[in-house]
Amino acid sequence: MSSARAEGMLGFARPDREYQALRESIDDAVRRVLGSGRLILGEEVVAFEHAFARAMGARFAVGVSNGTDALVTALHALEVGEGDEVIVAAFGFVAAPEAVVRVGATPVFADVEPLSLGLSPSAVRAAVSERTRAIVSVDLFGIAHDTSALRAPGIAIVEDAAQALGTTRDGRRAGTLGEIGTFSFFPSKALGAAGDGGACVTDDEQLAARMARIRLHGGTNAYNWDRRGGNYRLDALQAAVLSAKLTVLPARLARRRAIGEELAAVARRGGASPICAPTCEPIYAPLALRIEGRRDQVLARLRADGVDARVHYPVALSTCRPFSHYPRRPRDAEFPEAERATGELLSVPFHPELTDDEVSDLLEKLGLALR
Repeated sequence: MSSARAEGMLGFARPDREYQALRESIDDAVRRVLGSGRLILGEEVVAFEHAFARAMGARFAVGVSNGTDALVTALHALEVGEGDEVIVAAFGFVAAPEAVVRVGATPVFADVEPLSLGLSPSAVRAAVSERTRAIVSVDLFGIAHDTSALRAPGIAIVEDAAQALGTTRDGRRAGTLGEIGTFSFFPSKALGAAGDGGACVTDDEQLAARMARIRLHGGTNAYNWDRRGGNYRLDALQAAVLSAKLTVLPARLARRRAIGEELAAVARRGGASPICAPTCEPIYAPLALRIEGRRDQVLARLRADGVDARVHYPVALSTCRPFSHYPRRPRDAEFPEAERATGELLSVPFHPELTDDEVSDLLEKLGLALR
């Protein structure tokens, strides 16, 4: 999801406005890092990791280069590799199956549930084999899923919470519902860096130590490489900026949730169904609506009215050329809910930096588009 917006359109993020609101603290952080001469890892990253782990309700956090590398780091830490299989959803962003392929394993697709778009437990059970080592549960559109329904002996769960930072389910924060949770700090996310960044969180001290080595080419220090890894380090500059933004994160999440709930109420009155899940308090990142039969018409009306609405995602991952040759399990497995979602979903853009007048305008435009 791009942080850029079409010229003159209401988009998914305004990092420029966020910067203006936090300009003094962000500028201080940038000057501090540049003056220190320590630009990669170091004390800025350690400080951010400690603060982020506390904010997410986890024991440990490991800063990495971006959200996709966070998934790769997590799978490496779980020692997933050649000959292994990892179950991923047939609908969503490409990062999950891409990360599986990058560690040398095989992605096995499973269908999603219609209301939450999380992995279907029955489809996961049908996809499990003796080679299954992990399941990647993706919190699409800020919805955290019931990972307990996916659990099987000897199979780890990686929770991709890139779109759900701040979401809670049954009193627990997104990212803490599996062995490892992964996050992206792409600028349009609920917590955005001044560029790219990501993190993994876990309560397992050994997994945290492994991930800290994996992001540094698999070693504890230079020339001591004891496991597979890569260059997945978080820049000190990004860590310092993220630390500054963490101080106001609760207020920005509250603002995002309040706007999202207003938009969801308007959508329901207009006959659209927001993606949701029981016992989940989402942050609407973004607000995703299921619109049967007239999605494209509503999309066209919103865009004509200056709202950068989009389709996330127009194709099922199982049909994408890089992954279409991978085996299905069972052999005749189909993904009807994933396919249906590609034709019915619409994402409505908004962000915490909207003014009250802009929120009112957006609510009116959404209501008109759904008439």
